[in-house]
Amino acid sequence: MQDTRQRILKIIEERGEATVKELSEALGLTSVTIRHHLEILKREGYVSAPQIRRSSKPGRPRYVYCLAPRAVDLFPSNYNGLADSLLTALESHLPPEERRRILETVGKTMAAQVGPLPQEREARIQAVLEYMKQLGFTASVEKVGEDRYRLSISHCPYRRVSRLHPETCYVDETMLSVLTGGKLHRLSGERAGEDHLCSYEIILGE
Repeated sequence: MQDTRQRILKIIEERGEATVKELSEALGLTSVTIRHHLEILKREGYVSAPQIRRSSKPGRPRYVYCLAPRAVDLFPSNYNGLADSLLTALESHLPPEERRRILETVGKTMAAQVGPLPQEREARIQAVLEYMKQLGFTASVEKVGEDRYRLSISHCPYRRVSRLHPETCYVDETMLSVLTGGKLHRLSGERAGEDHLCSYEIILGE
């Protein structure tokens, strides 16, 4: 990654959030240059869209940038190690059926955090897709029939863990089923031992 963009991400990571002005002052670059790099980082999924921070004092609101979930992998952490240890412990103490119920409960909990979604099908599917992007997924949806959609995932934030513990996919599958209100049928992916996109057919109305 280009050095300036790495420095931008590092500043946001250290501060939690930053404005264009703050980044400009910290790096000694013009606001135009900072906005250019932020737009690239947003397009690549490393920073979120600017959020408004309003102050009780008079004046214009501040627009801040935060790291998107995908950017976590760029900084040293042991989230994967923790997840691996937790799942290994589950495997050691619980039968497969009980582990699956626990992971499905996690998926339902994540879905419950989203809040109300549009009732209209197309709008709902797009809202779910946007939420997935916020979680760090790179995904796309294609309508393939009256009540059928194909969801293709090319980047999964849990990929490293799911390679060791394929049942991790139950979390996402449950979450997506709840959010879309449909049935998911896996077409391909890591859980099937394949090394390409994770693909699902979403069937609504079942």
